[in-house]
Amino acid sequence: MGQRPSVRVPIVLALAAVALYGTAFLIWIQNSSVVAPQMDSYAVVDARTISVRVYVAPCSWTRVARVVESTTAVRVAIETLPCPALGAGSDALSLREVPVQLASDLGPRTVEDANGQPIPQR
Repeated sequence: MGQRPSVRVPIVLALAAVALYGTAFLIWIQNSSVVAPQMDSYAVVDARTISVRVYVAPCSWTRVARVVESTTAVRVAIETLPCPALGAGSDALSLREVPVQLASDLGPRTVEDANGQPIPQR
């Protein structure tokens, strides 16, 4: 009887393909779950920096997505990617400080969320 061909290589390739597709699926799921967190308030750090306080899940990743400045207002859009790890999460939200850099001094301008709603100063 002859020697049987090894089936190890096809199994390794199949496992690698499953891992690759699984990783791609997780990245796709994460990118589709970006949300705008609730903004609590803001504080002036200096003339060109404010700190916006937002409610997020403890394991989330949060960033400033967009800042639009006019002569009367500063509109801030913040995005969060909740709990990128499988099975992670919490029903309790925590407050996170998000620093926002401005192109010009804040002065008397109001600070608003992405929808134009005023954010209270603390």
